Amino acid sequence: MDPAVKKLLESKDKKISDLQSAYKRALADTENIRERTRKEIQKATQFAIQKFAKDLLDTSDILKMALDSVPEKQREDKSNNILYSLFTGVNMTRTQLLNTFKKHGLEMFNPMGEKFDANKHQAMFQTPMADKEPGTVIAVQKEGYTLNGRILRPAQVGVSKKPEEEKK
Repeated sequence: MDPAVKKLLESKDKKISDLQSAYKRALADTENIRERTRKEIQKATQFAIQKFAKDLLDTSDILKMALDSVPEKQREDKSNNILYSLFTGVNMTRTQLLNTFKKHGLEMFNPMGEKFDANKHQAMFQTPMADKEPGTVIAVQKEGYTLNGRILRPAQVGVSKKPEEEKK
């Protein structure tokens, strides 16, 4: 075979190999972009309601405050029909709201008795307590909420601390 033809064939083979490699890289890049876009769309869909959901948390808190304002003895007392009906209606409304939250990935959590975790809890106060391990959640002012597993609002809590030694 003529050396010039052989050199030309080798040059063409190298060019074909280079183009095939570039084509494979372009295909891989396209697939990576497609997958990244799919994940971004999925994440945007999951968290599209984040601001709206956060705004509704105050409504849930107010309903809970209304329920908590009724003394426990009177909650089941049917002799006071108006209060009983009002309490039952507000309780049903809050339950329905929480069920709707859950259906859309928004879940309430109550950390009472858990170890304090700054990622999930916001400490509002500390109280010295000899009978509790320091750093234990002893009061919940507002429940926390997660949206699809991500903290939307940390729980607002009171935390135990070690009692101070008495000074002599």
